[in-house]
Amino acid sequence: MTSKPNTDAIVKLAKEKSIKVRNKVEKTISEMALQNEKINFNTVSKKANVSKSWLYKEKDIRERIELLRNQQITKVSNPPKKRNRSEEILIKSLKSRIKDLEQENKKLKKQLEKAYANIFD
Repeated sequence: MTSKPNTDAIVKLAKEKSIKVRNKVEKTISEMALQNEKINFNTVSKKANVSKSWLYKEKDIRERIELLRNQQITKVSNPPKKRNRSEEILIKSLKSRIKDLEQENKKLKKQLEKAYANIFD
C-alpha cells in the first residue's frame, strides 16, 4: 500500500502566487494607461517584473495589452484634425448666438417675474 503525498498546501500557495502576480500585472497596466505610457509586452514585462511568455500565456491579459497597444497606435496615426477657417467662423457665430439667446432668456424670465407679481397683487 503506497501513500499519496499531500500536495494541498503547495497547490494552495501556487494559486495564491498566481493571483498576486495577476493583480500586480493588472495594476501595472492600469497605471501605465492612466499615465499615457507606451503599452506593449516589453514595457509591461519590465515594469511588472514578469516574463513576456507569462503575459502571452494569460489570454485575457494578452488581449488587454494588444487592445491598448492598438489604441495607442491608432491615436498616433490619427492625430487630431486642425480646424480650418470656416469652422472657426462657424464656432464664433454659434458662440455669439448662444450669448444672445442667454440674454433673451434672462430678459424673458424678468418679464415673467413681473407678470406673476402683477397677477398676485
